[in-house]
Amino acid sequence: MTGHLREKKDHYYVVLNVRDEYGKRQQKWVSTGLTVKGNKRKAEAILNKLIAEYDGMGTTYSKDMFFTDYMFFWLDTIAGSIEPNTYESYRSVIKRYIVPYFSKRRIKLHDLEPLHLQEFYNGQLSKISPNTVIKQHANIRKALQYAVKMKMIPNNPADMVTLPKKNVYHAGFYTAEQVNNLLVVFKDEPIYPAVLLTAFYGFRRSEVLGLKWPHIDFEADTITVRDTVVQHDTVIDKPRTKTKASQRTLPLIPAMRDFLIGIRRRQSESKIFLGPAYIDNEYICKRDNGEPFIPDYITGRFLRVLRKNNLPHIRFHDLRHSAASMLLSQGFSLKEIQEWLGHGTLATTANIYAHLEFKAKKDMAVSLGKKLVIG
Repeated sequence: MTGHLREKKDHYYVVLNVRDEYGKRQQKWVSTGLTVKGNKRKAEAILNKLIAEYDGMGTTYSKDMFFTDYMFFWLDTIAGSIEPNTYESYRSVIKRYIVPYFSKRRIKLHDLEPLHLQEFYNGQLSKISPNTVIKQHANIRKALQYAVKMKMIPNNPADMVTLPKKNVYHAGFYTAEQVNNLLVVFKDEPIYPAVLLTAFYGFRRSEVLGLKWPHIDFEADTITVRDTVVQHDTVIDKPRTKTKASQRTLPLIPAMRDFLIGIRRRQSESKIFLGPAYIDNEYICKRDNGEPFIPDYITGRFLRVLRKNNLPHIRFHDLRHSAASMLLSQGFSLKEIQEWLGHGTLATTANIYAHLEFKAKKDMAVSLGKKLVIG
């Protein structure tokens, strides 16, 4: 029996992984009755107690289980140690790719060989990118490494496969002139605040949607990235950022300060006008009725507006890259841009944006040309 804690509406729930009388895997949700704040240890005690009570009801996991069943077992085992959206992402990959392929072949965990995985990866390459295959492999390898640790298999077959070459991605971006044209087009769009804030500050989608009014200090003229909103199968508000470095405080210039004050005023007017119909919350980027934007809606709406107005195709995330390219063109260093964007390391920034530093290289070439006699 395995289980983990999940947060829902500020309360802890125990999620137990059980099998029904037909052997079908199901999740059983049990309310702890405890609020999230200050009750984690009590909730964990309830989790352990329920697991003990339900122990014996589930399937006995061993090397004789099918590989697909083992992948779900592994996922349930690590559920309490990973983010909810990471759990959903792993689960989606297992259900969408691994189960359809391996369930037909009925391969048991102890019979899984490198060739089985190699054939799976080779077949995937006709449907998805090499980078996605590499991510799938990373999860499978991690799962099988746990099986080795638990002495369910003698070695990890994922260690002996050949992976495709990773594609090097060069981010798309707009020039300052293109960004200004973009902002004019989006002026009357409901997602305009998210577009403007992202284009200016280089926010991630999760960061701009996680911005709340308490994060804005109008006295100190600062804006702090603290919470994020992410989505996979469900939408999750996380009281933390992607990494520690992602939590950062940036300045409010007067124009941005006035813009945000205007948004807050309009939201207050909508709250009064709609009364009980208004969805009250602290989010900055949301609909007129107060409903927060779903991440996928932002992405989809952004692309639809681009197509409708015949603008060059970029992703919403490429507004972040556009901000970086504009900063680079103004002569700011990669170190300064790293801190502005909230990258964990300078290497991350350099890997993504080094190809945009051509202007700096051109200036270096001109400088050398003045020193040396050529010809």
